[in-house]
Amino acid sequence: MAASRRAFLGFGSWLAMQAALRAEPGGPQPGNESYWRMLRGHFPLEDGLLYFNAANIAPASRGVLDRYHLYLRDFESNPSFQNRGKYDPMREQVRVKLARLLHADPDEIAITRNTSEGTNTLINGLDLKPGDEIVISEHNHQSNNEAWTVRARRHGWVVRALPVSFPARSVDQIVDQHAKAFTPRTRVVGLTHVTNVTGLRMPVREIGEIARRRNIWVHVDGAQSFGALNVNLSAMQCDSYATSTHKWMMGPLEAGVLFVRKDRVSQVWPSIVTAGWKDDLKGARRLENLGQRDDARLAGIEAAADFLELAGMANIEARVLALARAFQDRARELPVKVWTNRETELSAGVIKLSTGEANVKAHYDLLWKRHRLAISSTASGPAHGLRFSPHIYNTMEDLDRAVRALKAVVS
Repeated sequence: MAASRRAFLGFGSWLAMQAALRAEPGGPQPGNESYWRMLRGHFPLEDGLLYFNAANIAPASRGVLDRYHLYLRDFESNPSFQNRGKYDPMREQVRVKLARLLHADPDEIAITRNTSEGTNTLINGLDLKPGDEIVISEHNHQSNNEAWTVRARRHGWVVRALPVSFPARSVDQIVDQHAKAFTPRTRVVGLTHVTNVTGLRMPVREIGEIARRRNIWVHVDGAQSFGALNVNLSAMQCDSYATSTHKWMMGPLEAGVLFVRKDRVSQVWPSIVTAGWKDDLKGARRLENLGQRDDARLAGIEAAADFLELAGMANIEARVLALARAFQDRARELPVKVWTNRETELSAGVIKLSTGEANVKAHYDLLWKRHRLAISSTASGPAHGLRFSPHIYNTMEDLDRAVRALKAVVS
């Protein structure tokens, strides 16, 4: 190895960030702005940019970028089998860290390329029969809706999409809606932990308890929860869960996680079988054999996992929820309609609001051109509007600037 181990692991920026975070008085309390401002300094965000789009892509910290780039340069400088031998043990080390963050067993973790791939692996891997029913929600991401629909057309499955009221009336209403939708032919329910459409946090544990009693497979899209919430898959009552590293986890692009419960993984056929695949691969490893991949990306995933553990998932969740609540409180004073629930059990870090369907594109463009405010939008339809998703690299000052920018274009 050409570089020293200390340099090779990217310890320069990592140790500096680690030392600074641990030394900050008061620590990562949700309201300790000094701590979060200092943490923001470890992200390479442009000066003047108000970035509120973690629900799409979150920037990686310098510690993550440095470690990934060091491994990438090493890989390209020596792509021999001998030099690449370090990635097999690294993959297992990353698997352990991801499992620890998700409160799962390492054998239940497959390392994929994103949420969509994980969900499609599950959809293509389940052995369903013509006439079997899949219950989904209208507010699922396309990979947890359209993918079911496309395969259902091919194999004769029945897909039932449940409507979503927003803001939701209550946890009990959502649970009851799903329970009534289940029939003796229901084999799968496809849920979204936090929807990207309105920011609704679905009561997946409560729905999962009912579904599992009926032997219905529970699949969860966790793209908007992993890295934002302290996800506990052991308690969630799901059979599978797919997520990405490039959103709230603040890791590299084209990396993801597919969890499949240990006693269920043998029921999922692999979607891709290529060199290195064996029928006796242990646990979810049998679902991640995808051919040659960017091995150095493992270092970026590991660094992102280390960063989450350093800050603490409970602390991150508290800060994300504090930012989201503060934004909602300020937004409700403006002439807008907030689609996202205020209740903690029904919301997380994604906030959707409407300034009027005819205004969406104009206001979206003005927020960017005049204020450098980066968000997402839905141009039309029942959930039309502007989507804000603050993360731990945002300060309360950022939030206040974003609200002032919003007020300037809607008033």
